[in-house]
Amino acid sequence: MMETIVGAGRIGVALSEMGEAHLVRRGQPLPEATGPIYVCTRNDDLIGVIENTPPARRADLVFVQNGMIETFLDTHGMAENTQGLLYFAVSSVGATPVDGGQTTLWGRWAPVFAERLRRGGIQCIVQPDRDAYRRVMVEKFLWIAVFGLLSQRHQATVGAVVKDHRPDVDDLTAELTEVCERALGLTMPTDLADRLCAYSMSIASYQGAVKEFPWRNGWLLAQERTPLHVAWLSALGINR
Repeated sequence: MMETIVGAGRIGVALSEMGEAHLVRRGQPLPEATGPIYVCTRNDDLIGVIENTPPARRADLVFVQNGMIETFLDTHGMAENTQGLLYFAVSSVGATPVDGGQTTLWGRWAPVFAERLRRGGIQCIVQPDRDAYRRVMVEKFLWIAVFGLLSQRHQATVGAVVKDHRPDVDDLTAELTEVCERALGLTMPTDLADRLCAYSMSIASYQGAVKEFPWRNGWLLAQERTPLHVAWLSALGINR
């Protein structure tokens, strides 16, 4: 078995330094091997990676992208592929990862992936239950969507958003949680806003923004155009 990493950016290089692996850049041919293929590219590059992967090996693709990729994976017949929610930061290519302690993995290659991450000093959980994993995925997705928007709206760090604009956090989280629950058939924890705020305070100096729109806030808008979300995006000149 050979582990393969696609993408030589911050995450790809960090994974490659955690043990033996074949590192390829986006667009390069994959080696003839068996084992997981960790896809460490931007979301917009996913379709190219899939097309570049021989059909017989596409079940080995492991997806670690932020944002709502579940719909994309469903569309391409990859709902059962291994996925990971990475809670570690790499400031630049080659820098030592800073562990956030909440990395969660699910799927066929999750145990192998977990072993690699632990060798690199990253704590992680292998979640055997798919819906439990999906709830964790939605939680991270909502954190990105809520705090990206509010951080940009208030021109503040995520810690300052919690301290100075908590009602906005509560209201937007409640509104967007309902969107996700209806779209994905999940029931999220009732203390979700508290959980999002707790994570924000653990990285209080980070300043978010609305990014990768189709995969984040744009996905939510495509499900439902809810009042606060639309109004606050429009106030920033984002109205798609």
